[in-house]
Amino acid sequence: MSERVASFWKWMEAQDVVDMDKVCVQPEVLSTGIGFVAKRDISRGESTLSVPKTLFMNVESALESPIGEYCTELKPWLILALHLLHEKSSSDSKWSPYIEILPETLDLPLFWSDEELSELQGTQVLESSLNYRSYVQMEYEELATQLFEPNPEVFPPEVFTPGALLWAFGILRSRTFEPFTADQIALVPGLDLFDHSSQSQSCWSSKGGFGPFQKEGAAVVAEESVSAGTEVRMNYNPEIVAPQLMLDYGFYPSGDRKGGYQLTLGIPPEDKYFDDKADMAELAGLGETWPFMLRAGEAVPDEMRIYLRLIQLSGTDSFLLEGLFRNRAWELISLPVSKENEAAVCTSMIAGVTEALAQYPTTTSQDRALLADETLPYRKEMAVRVRLAEKTTLNDVSLYFEQLLERLDGLEYYQERRLRDLGLLDDNGDSTYDDFFKDGIA
Repeated sequence: MSERVASFWKWMEAQDVVDMDKVCVQPEVLSTGIGFVAKRDISRGESTLSVPKTLFMNVESALESPIGEYCTELKPWLILALHLLHEKSSSDSKWSPYIEILPETLDLPLFWSDEELSELQGTQVLESSLNYRSYVQMEYEELATQLFEPNPEVFPPEVFTPGALLWAFGILRSRTFEPFTADQIALVPGLDLFDHSSQSQSCWSSKGGFGPFQKEGAAVVAEESVSAGTEVRMNYNPEIVAPQLMLDYGFYPSGDRKGGYQLTLGIPPEDKYFDDKADMAELAGLGETWPFMLRAGEAVPDEMRIYLRLIQLSGTDSFLLEGLFRNRAWELISLPVSKENEAAVCTSMIAGVTEALAQYPTTTSQDRALLADETLPYRKEMAVRVRLAEKTTLNDVSLYFEQLLERLDGLEYYQERRLRDLGLLDDNGDSTYDDFFKDGIA
């Protein structure tokens, strides 16, 4: 245990968070940074570490600090970011032992050099990282004009710099987790030291073994048993894929071969049925644009296929947009509408994927060859893994719609389903219409 980590752990003990004789984990400097190792066997359902709210750095503690009166109208994350920078610059801060163990350098792509970022060309991670930078810079410029420059004695210019705010943003992105995000955003000393494992079910919880602190604190409860001497991990977010972990936490999980790609679809504003389609999407709980998470090796989400059918509704299929079908429209397009509509869905997706893949500077084969080089610098390796993950996902999606396009003649469409409901098609798909008259009027 390093000196800084030991000082932090002693501070936690002094705050009555850690009882050295009873706590079941201890911090260690591991290959991935500071993490927790089990001091003894830990049972499923046991609280591994509990932290009372009195130790949180959050909006409440920020507003009680010397800068609090100047921050009341700011966004919660900005209040906490300025609070962190203020406490970092204060030699007598209550949180100094905690702040001392926060990394000065972060591996989030947000902090990569232009040369390093060039390895992410074509990826969503690059686009998001650049958007983060622009957003934080915009917020800084507004703060500088309205808060920092009018109050230099409270916000010293050597402390509250653009780089410092970007660092604080990176710390908050990488060290805050549900349920302490958004309006409830909080840095929870100690609880942010758990490493990630996609195999773990453990996460931050506002309920846990606090005794009187049960409703006013946070804990990581073991959702699986852990053997003594083993690293204790949590799952940062079960819903996100590996490239998103790289974006927000600065690492690509070892051995994770599953990629992901967040595809945002939208109803074209120039579509003559735009209003009707947007209304139908809203009734289904979606919007005129909507993001869908695609995962390598997994089926395309059903909801996305329905949304694609909605986007492509045209010609004779547009009758489904009429008010008569309003309450059942989403249900009716949950299955193939027509061969023309399903073909338009497939061809539009194949074309979109082809265009997206063209933005990457390398092929999947080239990326795999690069990963075979054991001397590859860490950040370049992460970039290659992200590229490969996104492209693998896109290739899977393209293959899915290519195969679907070949099977269109074997699908059943709305008109056939309607005729079957009316008894005008038999189970073999043959018309019963002639039989209707066979013994009839003659």
